[in-house]
Amino acid sequence: MKSTLKLVTILAAFLAAEPAFAQRIDIHLEAQPEVSGGCPARVHFRGEIRTFEPLRVTYQWVRSDGAHSEHTVTFGKPGPHPISDLWTLSGTYSGWQQLVIVEPKRLQTIKAKFSVNCGR
Repeated sequence: MKSTLKLVTILAAFLAAEPAFAQRIDIHLEAQPEVSGGCPARVHFRGEIRTFEPLRVTYQWVRSDGAHSEHTVTFGKPGPHPISDLWTLSGTYSGWQQLVIVEPKRLQTIKAKFSVNCGR
């Protein structure tokens, strides 16, 4: 009798819980960033977060030099949401930057690679 009561309690708790569903989200990062200016050079990264319902998203820009920045945005409606980042460099450098979704689920793009040559 005691184990039956425990099973009923677990089943009731399971049925009372909100149904879990996968929140669909797609991301894209342009593979070839635009480099402008001389030295300092500005590297422009452009991407998109596409949601299929209103959704709160936490994402990071992750860089080859170890730096990263984190942003949380609530998208009030479904659709494509453009995002961008700017990296300014004052010397010769070859590297990459990547877009990573942290929440509601982890996703990551390709690494957008670039080179800046500040040689004379």
